[in-house]
Amino acid sequence: MSITSYIFWLFLIVSLLVYYVFPRKLQWVVLLVTSIFFFGLSCELYTGIYLLITIFATYVCANKMILETDQLKAKKWLIIGIVIDAGILIVLKYSNFGIENVNVLFSVFGLKKQISHISWLAPLGISYYTMQVIAYLVDVYGGVVKPEKNILKTALFIGYYPQLTSGPIAKFAEMKDQLYSGHKLEIDKIAYGCQRILWGVFKKIVISARLGVIVDTIYSDTVKYQGIYIWIAAAAFLVQLYTDFSGCMDIVLGASECYGIILPENFRTPFFAKTVQEFWQRWHITLGGWLRDYIMYPVLRSNAMRKLNRKLKSKYGKKIASEISTYIAMFIVWLMFGLWHGGAWKFILGEGMMCYLCIVFGKLFEPLLKKVVESLKINTECFSWRLFQSIRTFALMSVANMFFRLGTFGETITNIKRGIMTWNPWILFDGSLYKLGVNEKNCRLLFISVIVLFVVDLLETKENEDIRKLLKKQNCLFRWICIWIIMTVALVCGMYGPEFDATNFIYGVF
Repeated sequence: MSITSYIFWLFLIVSLLVYYVFPRKLQWVVLLVTSIFFFGLSCELYTGIYLLITIFATYVCANKMILETDQLKAKKWLIIGIVIDAGILIVLKYSNFGIENVNVLFSVFGLKKQISHISWLAPLGISYYTMQVIAYLVDVYGGVVKPEKNILKTALFIGYYPQLTSGPIAKFAEMKDQLYSGHKLEIDKIAYGCQRILWGVFKKIVISARLGVIVDTIYSDTVKYQGIYIWIAAAAFLVQLYTDFSGCMDIVLGASECYGIILPENFRTPFFAKTVQEFWQRWHITLGGWLRDYIMYPVLRSNAMRKLNRKLKSKYGKKIASEISTYIAMFIVWLMFGLWHGGAWKFILGEGMMCYLCIVFGKLFEPLLKKVVESLKINTECFSWRLFQSIRTFALMSVANMFFRLGTFGETITNIKRGIMTWNPWILFDGSLYKLGVNEKNCRLLFISVIVLFVVDLLETKENEDIRKLLKKQNCLFRWICIWIIMTVALVCGMYGPEFDATNFIYGVF
């Protein structure tokens, strides 16, 4: 069941009615039943077996850990839980990646034997809930939270349906009271939730849909569309990805808010980031936080890293030793980040290693850049410098996400060359852009919609406040005019029909 379908709106309305009719102490049961129905309507029911194994393994291992007085025995249960939960994800998501690399090795050594791919069907949201349960197990082991004694409540935490589509990745400590305590009916929360859902739908079917047509047209024939077309597609895809993913987040966070449950934010105006590192602190925030807390910090605190740090410190000094240790831990984080996006080298090298190198080189050359800026007497506090930094970051991330969008690593490199070697700036002025699957009228609508998107993000950045709260401060008439305009544009100008599938979200495949 797509979260942009009419069935979902009906599903949400009915579930909210039932949720608020039930006593608060039983509302978590309604959420659990609702989540089961959503899972059954959204994917093949038999894939629920994998989810059930994860729930059972997580429940047993978490409660076994707390009973052990011996830390080594408790750690054994932690490892068992992580191996089972992560093992399901690895087998379902990365088996064919491993097979492909083994087949390459066979070819290198002259062996004709090739292993066939395995056809797996993974459950909805497996990448998100697996990371969530690993964090839960680690937090239980570390004494940060106490394990849930009720397996059905554990199931709700893992399978809470708004998170199954595309996250966000939430911690048990921030979710347990919200999920299990129940909530009284508050019209303001439902109104806020609906406003956020509407904004997400607008992003998805008005902006992302049109950009998707342009991107698909160019990338479907890059022999024909070379030069500036390539860079238009790269920039358009980054905005498409943002409006698709953040639009999905707006819908699920808004739906959750209608139940009175506040999920963690996953985006914070990333296009105003000044560096690649800051970009990733604003984009997919919960994934970045998970990698920092459960990969980077444990690596830095590991015995092996401490030994290495001591050796480096005695040889190069404290500062350099700390930097090298940090860069090693960051390498592992970005390797994991690339792998999380998919079992392919294009993700590892493009999404992972390219961003890692941008961050590392940025830090290494920061003193030199500072000297250059000072010698040229550039004012780094003015708008033009901040604009330059944001455009530079946007350009780097547009190139990085070409690896995400295109078929293979080699295909991406080929298209980057096509973008560099061909010079055709006239396409910006001769009407060629209206022949990319979106006519002039729709291009104008797209342009206005993107401007609205950036204005909203700018207001949220400048005021450091949610746009809904900013709207609430305005006069009632102005507020409702804004809401009705967005609703009308979404209903009238949203892209529907057989040629466009609004049910698909780019990050939904994870």
